[in-house]
Amino acid sequence: MSDLPAAPELPLIPGRECGECNVCCVSLTIDDAEMQKPQGYRCRNTLPDKRCAIYPTRPRTCREFFCGWRQLKWIRQTMRPDVSGVLVRQHGEISKTDGTPRIGVIFTLLTNAALKAEGLAESVAAAVAADIPVYLSIPGPPGYTSSSARINEVLLHAVQTSDKEEVLRILRAARAKGRAGKHVPIVMKKHPPAQA
Repeated sequence: MSDLPAAPELPLIPGRECGECNVCCVSLTIDDAEMQKPQGYRCRNTLPDKRCAIYPTRPRTCREFFCGWRQLKWIRQTMRPDVSGVLVRQHGEISKTDGTPRIGVIFTLLTNAALKAEGLAESVAAAVAADIPVYLSIPGPPGYTSSSARINEVLLHAVQTSDKEEVLRILRAARAKGRAGKHVPIVMKKHPPAQA
């Protein structure tokens, strides 16, 4: 069991529905006894129209997951993952200074176009300004790990001076560095067979 704090169960924002967005069905690794799928590969249960073939009986991980766009009011409306190319997720961590649990956010830039997403700089800056731990994640090739780095410190001055262009410049540089970073194959856990 992980020592990291669980993300809080936040109410969903009215009017923000997944609709045809199924970015999580491709971009996330699922490593449950019920289903195993490395990031970058489309879930085998995704239908051609992007709906889930097993929606009523989908695994617990899928039932309980909601992206940050659906839960966090300060994430701009324009940041819906399938439109923006940015997947926002909550992330639990333990503070290195005092050992208290904290909830942060991960901004995963899925494509080159994500850097031009309307509201990206503002959403990242809002989190940095609120002293929320912010991570930038860059996916590796399908089946490989992402690279990830905390970006609060490097963005702080640009956020404090409201320099949107500098925020975007830093995000571009961080994405380039992340793409060149080390990505290793994802290894799934061995889960015990289901009990009958």
